[in-house]
Amino acid sequence: MPRLLPFPQFYHPAPGTLEQLPVTRHGIRRLSPFPFRPTAGPAFPTLTIRNGETGRSVHGICGLLPARCFTDGTVLPHERTLTSRLDRQERLISADGGALGKPVLLTVPGPSPVAGFADTDEDQVIFYGENHIYRLQSHAASADQYLEIAGPLVIADGHHRAYTHARLAADGREDCRYIPVVVAGADELVIGTFMRLIDGGGLSPDTLVQRLQRHGRVTPLTAAEPAKSPGHWLLAYRGDTYRLSRPANSGPGTDAGWMNQVVLPEVFGITDTRTDPRIASVDPPPVVDGKAFFDPLEYHKIKLLGFPLPRERFFSEVEAGRTLPPKSTRFEPRVPSGLLVWIP
Repeated sequence: MPRLLPFPQFYHPAPGTLEQLPVTRHGIRRLSPFPFRPTAGPAFPTLTIRNGETGRSVHGICGLLPARCFTDGTVLPHERTLTSRLDRQERLISADGGALGKPVLLTVPGPSPVAGFADTDEDQVIFYGENHIYRLQSHAASADQYLEIAGPLVIADGHHRAYTHARLAADGREDCRYIPVVVAGADELVIGTFMRLIDGGGLSPDTLVQRLQRHGRVTPLTAAEPAKSPGHWLLAYRGDTYRLSRPANSGPGTDAGWMNQVVLPEVFGITDTRTDPRIASVDPPPVVDGKAFFDPLEYHKIKLLGFPLPRERFFSEVEAGRTLPPKSTRFEPRVPSGLLVWIP
């Protein structure tokens, strides 16, 4: 059973209520003036994230895992990584001495493992942002204390951070031996999806539809309605919207796998979404009254928005040893950058 270790020391903004977090995307040690406070000693932080609209909450326990856990099967990936992101992450991590401003989000099939840590009003950091309320609390621990986590442990967000650290640790980097994580129960997280954004290259909508019809059913829509069930995608291009439906005889794989293995290579000539500059995976558009609203600047881009992978299917794919294409899932809510900072 995986053992979660306490932080010997971690950094966080000053206790109180924040409306803005330090920007750590481009490095931590270069931030000046240094905006973080260290804990007094070993601790397990807890992170609570509450949706401001629905009131739904996620409870996570934070700590350290040895980097080897990400290569020996203790922690499982669920999707392949983007080559360019790995390269960028390695440059940043190397320059920053292993520091991370955002822990890796892990999930387990059952409920949150945070039970046993009582809430306290002391030394808590509260951040309001992205329609969520984030509360970080530190709980003192002994240096030799650990928590056993019932698995399987699966990466929900942070593949590039995790595997960059793991690779550098395997190469002998002492400052990458441990990886900061947040463990949350899958019953509290929501599995969303990214939108595929493809360079149309001057392709006409009629030609696009003709090509797609060789691989699935294309149905015109009067409004940009997101897919309501597996096997369907919302397609939008130059103001026109369609429903792209996957054939029933297309095999047992996931919708994301079908898109990457059939549609993208045969319709667009895209064989590797990790490296091809013609495709990007972006956050889904806002949906109001059942209708998606796309960025006008993306008018000439082909937009494909699928149905989120059901939770049971997610874990069955992972436990069977199958990995999804890059950016197949978008776990929500995400852990904000700059709230809990690890500096070896």
